[in-house]
Amino acid sequence: MQNTPLYRHYYSITHKKRRINQKETGIKHKIFLLKHRTYYSTFKKSENMNRIAINFLNMLQSVVKFFADNLLFISNKPALLNAVEKLKVFVREIKELEMVQSEKGKIEVALKQDTRTSLIKALMKVLEGIGAHAAATNDLSLKMFADLTEYDLKKMRDHKLLITARSIYETATKIAENLKIWEVTLEDIEATNTYSDEYDAKDPAIRIIKGRSSQATTDIKEKIDEAKHYLKDTVDPMMKPFKESNALLYNHYLKVRTIINIAGGHSKDKTDDKDKTTK
Repeated sequence: MQNTPLYRHYYSITHKKRRINQKETGIKHKIFLLKHRTYYSTFKKSENMNRIAINFLNMLQSVVKFFADNLLFISNKPALLNAVEKLKVFVREIKELEMVQSEKGKIEVALKQDTRTSLIKALMKVLEGIGAHAAATNDLSLKMFADLTEYDLKKMRDHKLLITARSIYETATKIAENLKIWEVTLEDIEATNTYSDEYDAKDPAIRIIKGRSSQATTDIKEKIDEAKHYLKDTVDPMMKPFKESNALLYNHYLKVRTIINIAGGHSKDKTDDKDKTTK
């Protein structure tokens, strides 16, 4: 019976319907959760905070927003008012740490890019002078030496660029007098050396910035762990007495306490799970 074409056709249709229903249910659940999430996209495009941190921060901000929208409910509860202020501090501190973390890439570029551009510009001026002198004297070795374009220099890695700059500086110094008629002065030659030293000196500064960024990453994790414990040990217990007397408000609180997994498309609600196990 199960091998008949009719049965296989029926099974195929039934299986497809089941998959479609499961998919629709998942989409509806996600839409429902998003209706209770005010700050869903606040840090969605962050390039530094990891997915877990982004998801938790979104949830934390939603909890703060929940209490702000229900200020009348907590106005006669000083302990809850203080707890909300504590949550606001957590949000602010995590955001500040994220800013320190995100500045790493921007500062690295700012520290090195300007000096690199100036270095390449100085090198090209000297190279053009060397190339002109090589052409005038028919010096094949110098012609080959000066056969570098701006593109060649730009695509070089830092280490190779610094070695090339040193070589150009030393070669130009030896023929400095001959380069004067090609609009290359001693100052131009010295500029290549100066910019090389400045460019090389940026690395220690960048290492310091990277160290600060790494520390900020560690601090974010610690701050999130602290906020998690505070929610679980302080805020959640203060909301539980209203599970029966104000079920609508309490259930709304549970929804905003849901951690939505933005990247993975799933949600995780530790508060709900805990309540189910304690029933």
